[in-house]
Amino acid sequence: MTRSTFIRTSLRLVVTAVAAITLSIMTSVSAAAQDTAKSKAAKPGLDIMLMKPSPTGVKAGDNQFEVTLKGTDGKPVENADVSIVFVMPPMGAMAEMRNEVKLKSAGSGKYIGSGNVMMAGKWNVTISVKQNGKEIGQKKVAVTAK
Repeated sequence: MTRSTFIRTSLRLVVTAVAAITLSIMTSVSAAAQDTAKSKAAKPGLDIMLMKPSPTGVKAGDNQFEVTLKGTDGKPVENADVSIVFVMPPMGAMAEMRNEVKLKSAGSGKYIGSGNVMMAGKWNVTISVKQNGKEIGQKKVAVTAK
């Protein structure tokens, strides 16, 4: 075997070994990430559902809102402070617009209220849920008021 053949063969072996080690590490990291995702999926959090209006049913002006809350056990969440905050980011010379709607308990994990969506357009909406002054859940949705 010539010296150049030996060097090429050695380089191939080193490159193959490095590739095998890299693949092994990537597979281990991927498996760990999947295990973490599965463990997170196995522990569902607070279920916050915007029932009324639907994200496509929001209109400029007065709206009736209904949010339903279920805990990790699937049971309705009672005695919570629920609010919906609408934010329209600034556009050109128009400043950011913001409006908060506080909902009241209607029993069985249902919270209702009415509020004003100031104008048609795209709004970033955050539904916040607190108990005893501490936030226990939040859901963000985007809506387009018509």
